[in-house]
Amino acid sequence: MTAAESELLDEFVDDYRALTESSGGVDEFVTPEGVRPGSEPLADALRAGGLTRLLTALRDVERFTDDDGITYGSHGPDEPGDPWLIDPLPVMLTGEEWARMEAGLAQRAVLLHQVFDDLYGPRRLIHDGILPASLVLGHEGFIRPAHGIRPEWRRLVQTATDLARDRDGNWVVLSDRTQAPSGAGYAMATRRIVTKALPRLHRATDLARLRPFFDTVTAATHAAAPWKDDTPHVVVLTPGSNCETAYDQAFSASLLGFPLVEADDLVMREGRVWLRTRDRFDQVDVILRRVDELFADPLDLRGDSQLGLPGLVEANRNGHVALANPIGSGLLENPALHAYMPQLSHALLGEDPLLPSAQTWWCGDDASRSHVLANLDSLVIKPISRGVGQAVAGWSLDRATLDEYRRRIEAEPWAWVGQHAVQTSTAPTVTRHGLEARPFVLRTFGVHHRGNYEVLPGGLGRVSDGREDFPVTMFHGAIAKDVWILSSTDPANRPWLTLPTADERTSVAPRGGHDPALTPRVADNLFWFGRYCERTESTTRLLMVADDLAEDHGSRAGTPGERAMQGVFSALDALTLVGPRLPDESAVEYLRNAVLDPDRRGTIATCSRRLVHAAQQVREIVSGDTWAVLASLERVIEDIPPDEDQLQPRLERVLERLLALAGIAAHGMVRDATWAFVNVGVRLERAQSTTNLLRIALAADLAPNVESLITEAVLRVGDSTLTHRRRTAMGTGPSDQVESTLDLLLADRQNPRSVGYQLDRLVEGFALIGDPALVTQAALVNQRLSELDLAELTEDRAALGMALSGVRDELFQLNDAIQSAHFVRQPSRQQAPGTQWSNPWQVA
Repeated sequence: MTAAESELLDEFVDDYRALTESSGGVDEFVTPEGVRPGSEPLADALRAGGLTRLLTALRDVERFTDDDGITYGSHGPDEPGDPWLIDPLPVMLTGEEWARMEAGLAQRAVLLHQVFDDLYGPRRLIHDGILPASLVLGHEGFIRPAHGIRPEWRRLVQTATDLARDRDGNWVVLSDRTQAPSGAGYAMATRRIVTKALPRLHRATDLARLRPFFDTVTAATHAAAPWKDDTPHVVVLTPGSNCETAYDQAFSASLLGFPLVEADDLVMREGRVWLRTRDRFDQVDVILRRVDELFADPLDLRGDSQLGLPGLVEANRNGHVALANPIGSGLLENPALHAYMPQLSHALLGEDPLLPSAQTWWCGDDASRSHVLANLDSLVIKPISRGVGQAVAGWSLDRATLDEYRRRIEAEPWAWVGQHAVQTSTAPTVTRHGLEARPFVLRTFGVHHRGNYEVLPGGLGRVSDGREDFPVTMFHGAIAKDVWILSSTDPANRPWLTLPTADERTSVAPRGGHDPALTPRVADNLFWFGRYCERTESTTRLLMVADDLAEDHGSRAGTPGERAMQGVFSALDALTLVGPRLPDESAVEYLRNAVLDPDRRGTIATCSRRLVHAAQQVREIVSGDTWAVLASLERVIEDIPPDEDQLQPRLERVLERLLALAGIAAHGMVRDATWAFVNVGVRLERAQSTTNLLRIALAADLAPNVESLITEAVLRVGDSTLTHRRRTAMGTGPSDQVESTLDLLLADRQNPRSVGYQLDRLVEGFALIGDPALVTQAALVNQRLSELDLAELTEDRAALGMALSGVRDELFQLNDAIQSAHFVRQPSRQQAPGTQWSNPWQVA
């Protein structure tokens, strides 16, 4: 570094330090002595790029996140969550500092596991007076039906811990997440985005990788299976795509190689859990649970739950299925345990905790309650159970609200804690106006492996969004940060993770050598993904032709061109259900609404939204390339001005994205049942759309000049104009324009746009799915199509209409047949009356 460069860096550090010193805490980037150890590469990058490069990186991060479809939260069944917010600047920690943190996190996870085993087993911690009984039994996470399940069937496979650096520069535990820890998938997604936004810094920095952790999780989850004779069958149980962390769950499942399932995909038979696929039942050995435990079993727990499986607790008790994490592990999230961590560590491990917890006072203790009530306005007030409410900052409450909390604490003291407000360290965060110092919290992730816990090197950093400094959570709009662990050791001797052995890195295919199972829910969404791909494309093509006709003939009332335009408009309404053109609606306004109106059925905006929704339902098996195309498609549609008059260039851009999507499916998917359902959806939609277009446009008796224009329009929609012209000019096809159109778009087996071509592909697709009945049904439709005399039908338009109506009806019957054969869901569950299970629990 030159003297001038050093001076610039010093100036930057001084300015940023002045920004952070007002908080009175510490910073993850600078110290009073200068740049924090480990952050030197980041300081150099900041010096070299300046604010301009930072803002470019911020825009890149936003675009990459949109391209990858990373979301958080939920707005309803058909609405995606909010975009995942990422700050481009990573937080860097040295390998030496991380080694100390890693040891403390592993120790804490072991301790929590032993506490869990005791509280759901002998409960010596209560009997010996180390933990008060009301602290445990008064927590919603103490699941009484889970008491007494054998320890080997309730392994605490994964843990998560939230940490912050205090004003003295020490890492302090803020909370634990143990029942269904989320965020590891977000951490990996954030790493991918940041490395693309800062490629030079990433290439120049020697940091620990995240991928091995997920391999370890796969091995650890296999190891939790009740038996080891075969490769265990593992599934990830999710509440569904409307869950706020749906992206994290789906992305994690894809990284682990496990199928993502909902309660509808599972059944209980003979006390065992089975995955309900289209053509068989596969026994499930391990459930990686992402459904909150109270909702996991409507028979033993919440009877109104539609997210769980009745009898799951009993199946776990009998050793027929393992749960990761086990039912009841939410008890370990009780913040009151923080007040007893030193005693628990001494009693169970014979050691002092390596990582301290934030100082906590449980109000069930008289002296602690007095302290909390006396200092209520300076503490974090937390219910011990999350179902009661969120943590609040006492200093942010008015007098009346503080008095209300005081009354609640006095009424149920065992249900509350007060926690010291850790003045968390800050991290530099990129804003539109430059760098800001924002409070920083780190979530780390551990996995039980070979009797100990391995920790993801780094984790998911979070900084405040600038509106509030408490709490720093994704629910409250926090911004994600990548955390880089730097190495100073030889690459061959790095301590980050104990990698799985060759035996542990087993295939995750179901036992018996079957292809990966597709549940009816997944097959249904793949099918509709294919249909909406084609529906959006065919609507776009039809609108492009209609727009051309409107451009040429919209202002020429009474002409053949204007009548042809009205005919295409009628076809557009009949095919898409966008509705007829209103009396006061110009041609351009009608077409623009058919593109943009999200509240009308059949518009491009509506079709594309449903296309994205179908993809989100099967995110874990959709190619990563798909999301960038879908994001680009949405941007193109959103960027069309509401008063746009020139639709043709806009529609061409929409079509380009749809063709790219079709290319991914055609050239990027393995030809298995997954691809088959997508392709069958495309083929059935195209066959129905083309048949209906031919019926509506060509079955009526029209004036020759109008018919010629409409026939040409149909050929353009079917992308077959050039072939028609070549055949006519060379005399190799029918000379009559209508008959030529019918030949090309109905019967020609070499034309990828014809109905006959679609039926050939449907026969092949149903065979790949493995449904002989559907193969036979599609072949019969195909045979009847081949028997049509096109020359005769061209002369008799009424007969043509009847023939095409018959083909249409048979295609609808094919649709109904595949729905009933492969997409049937289970009925909604009713709350069951009380049932006496074996091993009835008792509270000791």
